[in-house]
Amino acid sequence: MRIIFVYLFLFFPLSRFLYANGKILQIPYSSQKIEIDGNLSDWNKFFEFTFSDTLNSFHDETDYNLNELFPKNFDFSKLLLPRSRNKVRFRAFWNKENFYCAFTVWDKHLFAENHGRIDKPLVHLNDGIELYIDTKGEGTPKMDINDYQFLIDIRNNSEVFKGDLKEILADTVAVPKDYAQNILFHSAVNMIGTYNDQKEDSVYTIEIEIPFAAIGVTPQTNMKMRLDVCVNDIDYPVTKSYQIEEVSTAMWPFSWSGYSDFGFPKFWKEVQFSGSPTWIEAVSEKYKSEWFWIYSITAAISLLVILFLIYKTYKLRRIPTHSEVNENYFPDINGQNELSYNGKILKKASEYIIDKKSETIHSEELAKNLGLSLRTLQRITREELNVTPTNYIRLIKLKLAADFLKNKSGNVTDAAYEFGFSDPSYFSKTFKKHFEVSPSDYVKKMKPNNKRN
Repeated sequence: MRIIFVYLFLFFPLSRFLYANGKILQIPYSSQKIEIDGNLSDWNKFFEFTFSDTLNSFHDETDYNLNELFPKNFDFSKLLLPRSRNKVRFRAFWNKENFYCAFTVWDKHLFAENHGRIDKPLVHLNDGIELYIDTKGEGTPKMDINDYQFLIDIRNNSEVFKGDLKEILADTVAVPKDYAQNILFHSAVNMIGTYNDQKEDSVYTIEIEIPFAAIGVTPQTNMKMRLDVCVNDIDYPVTKSYQIEEVSTAMWPFSWSGYSDFGFPKFWKEVQFSGSPTWIEAVSEKYKSEWFWIYSITAAISLLVILFLIYKTYKLRRIPTHSEVNENYFPDINGQNELSYNGKILKKASEYIIDKKSETIHSEELAKNLGLSLRTLQRITREELNVTPTNYIRLIKLKLAADFLKNKSGNVTDAAYEFGFSDPSYFSKTFKKHFEVSPSDYVKKMKPNNKRN
């Protein structure tokens, strides 16, 4: 239940202008990810509305009788004025799933002593905020089944009310609503200061994430609702105030419309959802049920491409076997006369490798000597032999080493050092990969040929 006070419009003429002229407030769309932790550093400049408490007295400005809001014979003279005046900044935005709100409340005196009972929630009698939502934007004079009230105090205790159809039909209460609603939403609070003491405090912040599904709404651009934003200010301990039922002499609520109303829909501001998802978000939303299969198929195709590239790289980098190599592409060794452009390049390459057969030759050095870029040399060796320039150097040296062993010019160790292999065991391993026999077995295999010569 909320009381109606007079609104003096002392400090915020903009607020008075917006309310008096019925301007529709625009709540923007954003895909920004917000962590609900009470820290507002991740909030951009979304919709923002700042207001303050300027109320000085009680005054019945509504169609409702204050006697219906308070117990009979309640002494309104006992209401306590705030010890300090609060300032509030409210921000909000929406996306396809949730409605997000953030409150920054500058309050020098923080109190939250009321815990309430299951049958009497008293969150509103602590410092905190109230957010009212009319999901249909009807603007009816009383809360109905489309209206919700979210309350969060500075300890992050919360309660949700909803308009009660039975109470509306009975027409016996000013604000017909029911509590203990099983509405899923998330909130978080962060405060600077301490509460329930005489120390001067500073500020508290509250974040709220309300799933549209929880309040029966399918959000869309240009959709209209009504909102009321209210702050409950308690500046006195329970021992210094008088509390009866659900009201207290220390309670001082004020809303962004300038009233101290208790949720009368006739005073709620009209808002409209502006902006819209990007085309990528729209496509994602439209085909979200197919995304699993799209993702799975894409992942499978990507895996196949990766495996194919790995295989191609492996095949390109490995030493090919002797049977896989076209020996015509060792021009200098086989004495070819009719050569293509690539053949001429490889002839020059083989001549350089033979000339420096005992040295370690790098691909970059070979390309530079041929007057080519490394990329061009890589293309030529790949096109002609499907090997890297490094493996082309090895193939030339292995062919020379095979002739060296076949002609009995030296043993395996001599062959390794003769052709620039610093490690005989590495030479033997590489030789076997290419000729598919070890150097020693190769020599034995060549013996019959040598005897016939």
